[in-house]
Formats: sequence, structure tokens, C-alpha cells
Amino acid sequence: MSVTLSSPLPPSATTFYPLDLYHFYTDFLGSIQQRYREHGNVFRWYALSKFTVLLGAEANQWALVTQQKSLSAAKAWQQLIGQLFQGGLMLRDGADHRQQRRLLMPAFRQEALQYYLTSSEALIGQHIQQWPARCPNIYTRVKELTLEIAVQSFFGISHPKELQVYNRLITDVVAGSIAFNRLPVVGRVYQRAVQARRDLVKLLKPLVGERRRHPTQDMMGQLCQSVDEEGRQLSDDEIVDQLIFIMMAAHDTTASTLSSIFYELAMHPEWQLRVRDEARRALPWPVAQRPDQLPLTLMVIRETLRRHTPLKVLPRVTLEDLEFQGFALPKGSHISVFPSFTHYMDEYWTRPQDFDPLRFSEERAEHKKHPFCYAPFGGGMHSCLGQFFAEKFLSVILGKITLKCSWRVPDIDRVRFQQIPIQVPRSSLPVHLYSS
Repeated sequence: MSVTLSSPLPPSATTFYPLDLYHFYTDFLGSIQQRYREHGNVFRWYALSKFTVLLGAEANQWALVTQQKSLSAAKAWQQLIGQLFQGGLMLRDGADHRQQRRLLMPAFRQEALQYYLTSSEALIGQHIQQWPARCPNIYTRVKELTLEIAVQSFFGISHPKELQVYNRLITDVVAGSIAFNRLPVVGRVYQRAVQARRDLVKLLKPLVGERRRHPTQDMMGQLCQSVDEEGRQLSDDEIVDQLIFIMMAAHDTTASTLSSIFYELAMHPEWQLRVRDEARRALPWPVAQRPDQLPLTLMVIRETLRRHTPLKVLPRVTLEDLEFQGFALPKGSHISVFPSFTHYMDEYWTRPQDFDPLRFSEERAEHKKHPFCYAPFGGGMHSCLGQFFAEKFLSVILGKITLKCSWRVPDIDRVRFQQIPIQVPRSSLPVHLYSS
């Protein structure tokens, strides 16, 4: 909708910039909730930068679907991660984005995902076997696991020495993507990430040529053989760019969710028992062929994603003058929607502060009260391509973990999570593991 001259700008919710920035990082959800109570579901805020906040399921639908052609994801993400993940799907818009997405789709079809799941099962078991009974930080362990699985499934790399090199480079790139200081010399984490990306490109380019000559079932092999209806293929550079981006998106968000699951099931051990009993009923494993036999496990995963959405904010830039709920959003405005906030709104959820996986049961189906009240994977043309794989993979790994062990988190009341730019334990998440 075009802006009329009478349309006012949203109210400003900025108080004192340094304090707002501090609260944005230390109590993200609390900061948003306070401003929602004071200003409603549309307001301007100056935290990390100047942007307009749009809250609620209607706002999610408006930004992610209704006005998706008038809003740019690429312009919004470019200034945040553009140098490290240039060419990635999230940094593309319009026809270019649609074409790239079509060419990526074969790597996310059922048969391809089944291969990734099946090839990962042995690796999952090996990692769990090596976890110490007193694990000082389970997040580092699941991060190592998800990274190794991603390198194997996406690049087809399994040799220990090669894995070590790729793991180090990818870890450096991901660390740079969340680094606050990006200045030369003093911003060493970010500069190391830029160099790590260059090194990754040098390693991956020859592999792409090899996969074109000798097709494989890993993701790189799938992308090398992908052809759209017009006969177009991804170039070598495009394949490398997309793989580096997908690696970051898949590995980091999965590790975040797994650590949150450990936390929630330590808080609610009765759900550990229910997930373990369900996994036992699904025996004999491997269960990658049959993850749909784990409905309670899937409810646990979805409830964890509701309460601990890895990516809290979805930014966009307006490509033309727009209006939302009577407020003007001039061309070039930076806006953000917050599905993570919607996941705690009383309008859609019964006691949203509670951990209650059964809210996702067919009988209650609270996530269906509005098409966008539950949106941990985004929505519209920029929705996550790996949603199906993420849920199936998490079901398999959680089933395997609960079959192997139970756990508790000592001093669990002291555990805190960093929420921006991605949710991770703030200091550590110590876990005590016990044989099941």
C-alpha cells in the first residue's frame, strides 16, 4: 500500500542509545516486551542501528509473504554478513533469488535428505560415545558434532586430517559472522574469518570440478548436477558461495537448537523419559528411514524452537514507500520482524512461558491458530530450505542421545542464553551424563 501524506511515522522507542544497546544484547526478549507494552506492535528503535520493529503474526505474514516483493532481504543482510557469505541465498532477491533457489532444490529433496540422514547415523553414535560423563559445556560438543556431519554430508569430506582443516576454517568464518568489532587490526576475529573464507574457496573450487566429472550423493555432488527447466546450471563460484552459506545456516542453528533441547529436557526430565520410550519403541535402529515414528520427539523439537528460536530477528529493507497498520515506512527504511516474540504472545499460545510440547499435538494444534504465529524457519520465498531436514535430523540425534544416556544440568537456574545474533549458552552449559 502506498504511503499517503497523512501517514505518520511509527513512534520512537529509543531512550538512551548505550543503555538500549546493552539491553538489546543482554535481555533481548525483555527489551522487546517492554517496548511492546509501551508503544504497541509498531515502533522505531535505535539499538544496533536504526530500524522499525513490527511485531505479531500479522506483521510476520505482511513482511514475509504479502509484501515480500517490496522488501529486500539481500540489502538487509548484506551489511551484516555480506563479506563472509557473499552470494548466499539469503543475500539474493527477486528473479535471481528464485532461480538460485530452484537450482538448490534437488539437494533438499526427500531422497537426498534421506542420504544425508543415513550417512550421519554412525557419526552421531561415535560422537555420543566419546562425550565425557561430566561435560563442562555440551554446546561445544554438539557444535563439533553438527559441524562434522555438515562437512561430511555437504562436501563429502570424511578423512580426519581434512575434517580438521575444514572444521577450523568454518569455525573461524562462523565466529566472524557474529563478531561485533569488524575494524582492521583490532577486529581480529572478523579479519581471521575473512581470510578463512578465502582459504575455504581455494579448497572447495577444485572439489567442484571433481564432482562435475564424478557425481556423488553429497550436497556438493547434487548441486553440480542440478539443472533447471531452461537448462541452466550453477556456476562453480555459485556452488561454492551457496555451500559456505548453507554450512553456516545449517550447522550453527542446529547446534543452537540441540543445546536448547539439552537445557529444556534437563528442566523437564519427564520428557526425557517420554522421548526415550518412544525411541525404544522405534527400534531396531537405524531409524533414519522412519523418523516419522517419533511424533513426541518432534513435538519436543518444535516446542524448543518456539521457546528458543535460534535466529530471533528477520531484517528487511523497503524497496518502495509502504504502510503497515496506519504507519508510514518510507523507501529505504530498515524494518525487522520478530517471530521469536510472536512465539510468546498470549493471543496464540496457552501459558507461552511454559514448556509444553503437547501444544503441537493434533488435538491442540496451537501453532495453527494463525499461519504465522509459529515461524522459526521464516516464511515466504525466503523460508528455510532445510526445514524438513532439520526436524528429521534433530529427531534422529535426540532419539540416539536418549537411548544412550540421561542427563541433568547442575545449577540449572544459573544458566543464561545469549540471544543475539543467534541463541547460544552465554558462558557454558555443563551437563552430567548417565547411562540409560
